[in-house]
Order: sequence, then C-alpha cells, then structure tokens
Amino acid sequence: MPSFRISSRAIRFIFSGATSSLKRAALQGEPIGLRRLSVAIPASVVSDTPHLREKTAKLGAIARAGSIFGVNEIILYPDDPLRSQEADIQFCSEILQYLETPQYLRRRSFKLSPTFKFTGILPPLQAPHHNVPANIADVKIGDVREGLVVSRNDGEAVVDAGLDRFVIVAGESRVRERVTVRLVSTGKSLRGEIVEPSKISIYWGYRVTRSKSKLANMLAKERFDLRIGTSRYGVQIQEVWTEISNSLRSVLSVLVAFGSPRMGLKEILGQEGKSPGDVFDYFVNTVPDQKVATVRTEEAVFISLGLLNAMRHE
Repeated sequence: MPSFRISSRAIRFIFSGATSSLKRAALQGEPIGLRRLSVAIPASVVSDTPHLREKTAKLGAIARAGSIFGVNEIILYPDDPLRSQEADIQFCSEILQYLETPQYLRRRSFKLSPTFKFTGILPPLQAPHHNVPANIADVKIGDVREGLVVSRNDGEAVVDAGLDRFVIVAGESRVRERVTVRLVSTGKSLRGEIVEPSKISIYWGYRVTRSKSKLANMLAKERFDLRIGTSRYGVQIQEVWTEISNSLRSVLSVLVAFGSPRMGLKEILGQEGKSPGDVFDYFVNTVPDQKVATVRTEEAVFISLGLLNAMRHE
C-alpha cells in the first residue's frame, strides 16, 4: 500500500456510537469476523512515570484506545526478570478493570483505595455497556446490562444492574460475581437471564488477564490465529499492509504485543533467548520515520490499533 489513506467507511466505523437498537439486537448472533482482539502490555508500562497521576493517565489512555478499537482482552505480562513485578501487574490491573467497569457498579465492585485517587480526571470510556439507561422507565425487554450479584434468595441471584430495582436471575452465580444480564421482564418485578459476553455481537468491553509467564512463554501457551509484534526495528507497516489486511479478515483471534518504556520487544524476548521471528507472524513498525527518540507505549497502542482497524474495514 503506497500511502496511509483511510477510507471514509473506516472513519465512520471508528467514530460511530452504538445505538440502543444495536444493544437490543446484541444477542442475535450475527457473524462479526474477528472474535478476540488481545493486546499484550508489559508490567513496566508505567515504570518511567513516578507520580500516581501520570501512571493513571497512561493506563487511562490504554483503556481508551482498547475501547475505541474493540479490544477484548488486555494481557499484562512480566518483562523484567531482575525483580518481582506482582505489584506492578496488580496496580495496572486494578486501574484498567476499574475503568472498564460501568460507573454504576464501581462503588460495589471496588473498595476505597488510594490507587483510584486520580481516576476521576480520566475521560469516561463510553463503551456500549456503559451507555445504558439509568431510568427504569427507559429499559426494554431484551436490553443487555452488566450487573453485580448482591445476594441470593430461594435459589436465585439478586443483581444490581444500575436500576431503581434489583434484577432477579436464575442460576448459580455467586455473591459479588459480575454478570451480564438480558432483561426478560420489566413489569412489577425485573427479571433477567445470564448471558455470555462472548455471545453478544456488539463490543462489550475488555477483560484484564494477568500473565505469570514471560512474553515468549505466554505466546507458546496461548493460541492466537495471528500474532503481531510492534517495534521501530520491524518491517515498515506499508510493506505488509495488504498481507495483514487479508489475514485480519480471515482470522478469529489476534494478539498485538507492545514493548516497555525501557526495552523494546527484541530486548524483552532476548531475555528468554528468543527473537521476534520465533514468536510473531509479523514484526512491524507502525510509526515509520518517527521524528522523536521514542514512542510511548500508550501512543504506540493508539497508533497501531488505529492502523489495524483501518486494515480490517478497508
């Protein structure tokens, strides 16, 4: 591909919002192609930012990029063999999970913690599962919402779904378990049924996975149809644009991996005695001819996912 011209169709896809009719049609199971888009983020992603506010802002940018471009999974992987990174992974996971959780569930889902001190300064994700009616008069049978099981009664789960009344759901869901609920009755009592997020045909947020394995080992265990690594030392994206574009339209699962502020993917994989060619199908430079010394991880996530999104909808 000689240039980075993005079609108007791709632009409309990026910026179009989900409508309420889409939400009610979410369980129709229409084929949507790619089913799992994952990004691999190093645990040291915030290692170069000493202040909690800047750490939070960096993770907020990653959460926004993931939501804009339909990421289903954010994988946090250890990248520094010289120290334990459990605390780093815990911190990143908590911030990312907090931001992905609809606002009406956050108070029940998370304890008060200094970790969340600056989350209020971040722009909301406004993902489809966040933009649901708050007034019970506006909900309809078939609407899908996120909820949290607050108690159990006579073999049924009592679910807080952000409405004036709880939703009663059959099943074995545990107290404090987050569930996805489809409303089946909106009369005197609200009743719903549990649905699998993977069965919803519109974007329904991301999950956060904490990997205990280093990157190469994790990729050896996890099955992805297409694995893409990003690096300034990779092949320029325009040289493999058509190949990747064709692959994206035919695969069900894709992983896109990113390096850390201090080490790129070549160095991170080198710690395991591996090279990019050992673990990736494509190792690409998504910022050819960059004019700055380094591209921050959160910037690379935005740029790379934006280009891949254009490829998918070209």
